[in-house]
Amino acid sequence: MFVPDTLPESLSQIVVVLWEPQDDINIGNAVRACKNFGVHDLRLVRPKEADPHQISISAPKAPEIIQNIGHHETFAEAVEDCVLTVATTARPRTGRQVVTEPRGAAATTVEATGEGKVAYVFGREDSGLPNEVVDRCHSIVTIPTDPDYSSLNLGQAVLLNMWEIFREATDAPEERPDLERVEANREHPPAEMGSIDRMIDTAERALHAIDFFKIDQTWHIIRSIRSVFLRADLDEREAAIWHGIFGEVLDAVGADKADEDDEVS
Repeated sequence: MFVPDTLPESLSQIVVVLWEPQDDINIGNAVRACKNFGVHDLRLVRPKEADPHQISISAPKAPEIIQNIGHHETFAEAVEDCVLTVATTARPRTGRQVVTEPRGAAATTVEATGEGKVAYVFGREDSGLPNEVVDRCHSIVTIPTDPDYSSLNLGQAVLLNMWEIFREATDAPEERPDLERVEANREHPPAEMGSIDRMIDTAERALHAIDFFKIDQTWHIIRSIRSVFLRADLDEREAAIWHGIFGEVLDAVGADKADEDDEVS
């Protein structure tokens, strides 16, 4: 394996998101895994405590990561600036996201960093990721293990995935995809999750306004709609167009829009 004297820029685009972590030692183990493999952007969603001193016990010599840990109240806020989100889970799900293992996911991940930030999302220690978070991710990564004992420690899961990303990112240049060419093939930048979320929210309001939903559990339909748009890999202009379409539906039926439509450029 080729390891450069300086770390590739792609690693600075990797974001590790911990959903409701319950133990500061586990957060520290995640910090240490990130530090080992050149990833410095760690974000927490509603952690139980997250005391910097306790975190540092299992992550010595990583103050630059600990001091800059992001704290968020919602998952949407934590990944708003990301163009790709990857859920890590050991449990099979009913959604239609692409499911792969860490090595296969790493190739796609590193390629996507040429277009923006990529988030790897890890669940809480006792229950993993809830379906509503997995539904907001583009793909799923599952680490192959003994089926009789598939649960991994949070720090282990972060370590294995970050190692595969590091391995992929530091391959010899001739073995790597031409990220500049990949980026050039896209006329507009990929849609960030914030744009997708705003578009889906407007779509839901529009569907309510035209009385589309005939049952109380509308989340089933919204889940399917979100899955379709995530698989479509929209760019920012396409997301803005769809946002505008749903906004026009609201205008046509005289419903109030919660916020202004994104400008279609």
